[in-house]
Amino acid sequence: MQAITIDFNKYVCGDELNGMKADIRLSLKPFINFLTEKIKVEKTAKINFYTYLLDQFSAFPELMDPIPVTDVAKYNHLYELIYTALSPIINDEKEQLWALSKPVCPCFHYGTNAFYKVLLDDKKEGLNADLALPSQKEMQKTMLSTLYNLVLQKFYNFSLGTDQHVIKSIVDHETQLLRYYKLNIDTRFVEVTSTKALPELTLQNVKEYMQDETNSLDTLMTLLPSEMFRVEGISIVSLVDITAEYALESIKNAIISHNQCQIGWSTASISAALKSLVGSDQISFGLLPYLKLNDKVLPYFHEGFQSVIIQQAKLDGVSEPEYSKLIEDFVANPRRLIFPELNIEEYSTFPMLKLAAAAGIKSYAIFPLYYNARLIGCLELYTKDSSAFNGNTLSRIESAFPLLAQLYQNIIVDFNNEITTIVTDKFTALQSSVSWRFNEVAYNYMQSGDWKKDLPIEPVYFKDVHPFYGAIDIRNSSIERNLMIRKDLFAHFEILETALGNLKSVIPEIVEDDFPRQQSSWDHKGFDEISDREIMKTDDYLQHQLPPYLNVLKEVYPEAEGIINEYFELTRQGGKIFENRDNYEQSMQTINQAVNKHLDQFNAELQQQHPCYFEKFRTDGVEFDIYLGHSIAPDREFSTDLVADFRLRQLKAIAQITKLTHELKPSLPIPLETTQLIFVYEKIIDISFRIDEQRFDVEGSYNIRYQMVKKRIDKAHIKESSERLTQPGKIAIVYFNASEADEYMVYIHKLQQQGLLTDQVEYLEVEELQGVEGLKALRVTVAV
Repeated sequence: MQAITIDFNKYVCGDELNGMKADIRLSLKPFINFLTEKIKVEKTAKINFYTYLLDQFSAFPELMDPIPVTDVAKYNHLYELIYTALSPIINDEKEQLWALSKPVCPCFHYGTNAFYKVLLDDKKEGLNADLALPSQKEMQKTMLSTLYNLVLQKFYNFSLGTDQHVIKSIVDHETQLLRYYKLNIDTRFVEVTSTKALPELTLQNVKEYMQDETNSLDTLMTLLPSEMFRVEGISIVSLVDITAEYALESIKNAIISHNQCQIGWSTASISAALKSLVGSDQISFGLLPYLKLNDKVLPYFHEGFQSVIIQQAKLDGVSEPEYSKLIEDFVANPRRLIFPELNIEEYSTFPMLKLAAAAGIKSYAIFPLYYNARLIGCLELYTKDSSAFNGNTLSRIESAFPLLAQLYQNIIVDFNNEITTIVTDKFTALQSSVSWRFNEVAYNYMQSGDWKKDLPIEPVYFKDVHPFYGAIDIRNSSIERNLMIRKDLFAHFEILETALGNLKSVIPEIVEDDFPRQQSSWDHKGFDEISDREIMKTDDYLQHQLPPYLNVLKEVYPEAEGIINEYFELTRQGGKIFENRDNYEQSMQTINQAVNKHLDQFNAELQQQHPCYFEKFRTDGVEFDIYLGHSIAPDREFSTDLVADFRLRQLKAIAQITKLTHELKPSLPIPLETTQLIFVYEKIIDISFRIDEQRFDVEGSYNIRYQMVKKRIDKAHIKESSERLTQPGKIAIVYFNASEADEYMVYIHKLQQQGLLTDQVEYLEVEELQGVEGLKALRVTVAV
């Protein structure tokens, strides 16, 4: 026990009283009165102890008055008797965080060694530097709340309610971890008296004064000024170590915070909480939720959520299939594995221990975690100091399992949602503009009970919509692609001829006719003349027929291995003989990525203007359909002015894309060009969702005409000419009626004024197509 006075009020506020004007005195009189009353009713042997205590206190008759500050230390032996009376006999004083304090004010005069160890520095000359003290405002609120709770409880039989005071303690010198304590205050030995007559108050009329909790103390200070009261006695303070509970609460808060804001998981606070829970900073943790894709556990990790075993496997160059098997084996047979000392004899049974040892780990344990009886991951405990690994460590961590299981479950849900979002967004998007109708149909299907009977679901369709069609195509894409293939095949045969000559020098008996061949393949000097079909056959010969023969040749003639391996290296995928094809694909992808990005921005702009259905199709270029109508957004006002606005926006977007692809041309490995096309269809159509194709299509035989024209105009020629309608740097606007040309000329003039289009506009007739005649076109040049 120690007798050291610590006045927190002075540490925080100096000599100020923080608005506290009550007369507060340290006094043992309430405790003496308490003992006197206890003796009257006590029937057990405790009465002897109470009598002894009263005898000790009666030796100091002055204790019936408050104790002056200068005389506080005079009664240390009595304070020890109070501790003995109030503490369980068998408790170890070294483990009791107990102190005797002045009432209301946090001024401690006597306490256990353990109590002062928390508050004081090692030399006991001042407060521990790492102790988290409250602010002056918080101190004032705490003291006033304590005072008014005492007043209200004694005089009015109700209280404000009590707060739990949590102190963040110093860093534990042994574990280097923060420890947390709850402050309990026993006010049984405190007496409150009033120096003036008190007003009549009830809980109800006090509530009427208090508009909210923030002004409750201000109201009480007005109704019951603190200078009206005298407080005498002692408060008994005890600190309860709640580090374990606080650690679990930290994990819970991390889960809740993520669920509320979805800002991403942070494992720093979780790891710190787990270390506090087990009471050692020498223990580390591997958190591994089992994320599944297509019913297969993935070696995929969120940042901070990973296995130390897998980390070491990667560092050691272990292949993914090998370390994935470690996970699969544990998933197939989950159980607790605890290794206080890693033993080389166990490596064969548990290969993961060899990886752990390679990471410098001395002790290791792994625990399966379950959510609703389903395995969802594992928790690793490991340390490089085996003395930190003991039974207490393992027993303490078990209390965190339910929270960690919830954490893992949330991570798994997040992962699955991310996969679903990506797939939905990039592959099978159900656009928000039409999702409302799918939701209605799904709800009706569920309510009717048809889904339980596996009956057909009602169709989703939209009537009377205005169609918009546009296309950005790679100019002569098939011709360019085949030209690149021919160039690569020519280079391939040059390498093959060199290899064949070298083979003849080491294997004189080999003859060219021994090779499997087709005549067109070896006649590569005339590649420009043979058909595309023959080109494909030649490529198949080089890629699939010739390599097996060369591999057999290596086995029969080992001296040819170096030449054949060099040939394989020179003709490998992605090498020189694929250079032209790869350049073509790279150029095409660069253009399409730029076009797609601009169309996505265009779509976002349209959706802000009015909800519509926007669908892109990937060909050698990009085609897109837009459907606009009241049936798609029945809650929004629809007018024909929207159709005109969408047509102008579509023309402007395609003009911008034309400029964009032209500007890309100098940076492309193959300088590809694009052509642009718009099809204007004056009639409204119906569209429906085809479940078998998972896409929207036109509905009805008359509406099919729209689709038919779309598919046939992209390669159309100008009437009585061999010239293609679509040309680089220009936009072809195909239509049926002259009124549509007049309408589009208005849009063209607007974009000419903006500098997007030039003054060059052509009026053209389109050649007669199969089943389609009477098509006309405007062709306008983009200002590139």
